[in-house]
Amino acid sequence: MMEALKRSSKAWVRSSQRGIFQEIFLELPLLEEDFDTLVDAYLKTTRHLDTLFAEKPYLASYVRSLKLKRFLTQTDYDNKQVTVPEVVYTAAASLVRRLSNLSSLSFDYVFWEGLPPLLQAALTEICAASLTQFSASYFYIPTFAELVSLLSCMRSLKILDVRVECDDWNVPSSLSSDTEPQRIQLSNLRLGFCRPFITWFQQDGCPFEVRNLNLLEIDSDETTEILQYLDISLKELKLHNTGPGGPNMSSAHLGCNPNLRRLSLISDDRQFDDSIAWIQYLFEPLLNPDGNLLPLQHLTIVLFDRNPVRDPLVPRQWDQWSTIDALLEKPEFASLQMVVFKLGYLHLPGDVSKVLSERLPFLEGSGKLVVQIVDVDEDD
Repeated sequence: MMEALKRSSKAWVRSSQRGIFQEIFLELPLLEEDFDTLVDAYLKTTRHLDTLFAEKPYLASYVRSLKLKRFLTQTDYDNKQVTVPEVVYTAAASLVRRLSNLSSLSFDYVFWEGLPPLLQAALTEICAASLTQFSASYFYIPTFAELVSLLSCMRSLKILDVRVECDDWNVPSSLSSDTEPQRIQLSNLRLGFCRPFITWFQQDGCPFEVRNLNLLEIDSDETTEILQYLDISLKELKLHNTGPGGPNMSSAHLGCNPNLRRLSLISDDRQFDDSIAWIQYLFEPLLNPDGNLLPLQHLTIVLFDRNPVRDPLVPRQWDQWSTIDALLEKPEFASLQMVVFKLGYLHLPGDVSKVLSERLPFLEGSGKLVVQIVDVDEDD
């Protein structure tokens, strides 16, 4: 009996450890009055983990996800600028080198050029190991060529999500090779700036194949070139509204993809007021006199509004959504099974669901409408 309990207890401990160490989040502090104290606390925690993993390598093998945030050369506070001590990066590099089983790496507010070579090398080694997912937002790297070099190390990648800043966006020439480059099929692709990537993806030396994506997320003004390049296998598309303008001719490609089943249209407070016109621009060119069905089954409309002045319970601001209701009632959209409105306001009251639903009588009556209230800072 005791032996059985010991085995059960040991199994429970290992299971708990896998959960505890599944993800490591390294975040450098903001520059505040107690910045030095916060840095000391960061160093203490990082070194403790490094020592623990050195003594018990099996714990390090449980770490599958690593996130780095605010790894900047300098940080600002009250018009002061302070250089982050290099010992901070040295400790991070030592810890990173313990992580041999990562599948996901994420950068958020990372200044690549400012990282010491030791940490750059440790992170590059991770990229060349077994990563299946890489994401980067507010990631600065001086040239697109350097970004290409970093991404080309990721030979097991399946999910790529990059919103980067470069001083030089020139696409490097394809490297000549006597052997056929390894082609890695990406399943999910999210890009903040498409054009240089599309040029690179079409080069013989690029290791990634993107023409059979399951999911693509891009800005709406980037759709034409990339949708022309992709194959017909795309199943889900997420478009971010990038501002007012004329009809988006790339919308015609939406109806040419027989496998596109899910579409998300995302507007934040900067484009909130022109959301209806944008959706009309996207869909009206797809209407046809033959009444051919579009393949879409699931449509999500995401509206984030952080304007504290706007009152979401004022009915007139929702009146124009009746035109979208009438549009989606047309026979071309008969395949739609669900239309989800995700609403994120500052201080959004629950009654706004009723106000909006009353402007969408077809969707509400057909049972296709779902209205969700979400956190105003939640990412779709």
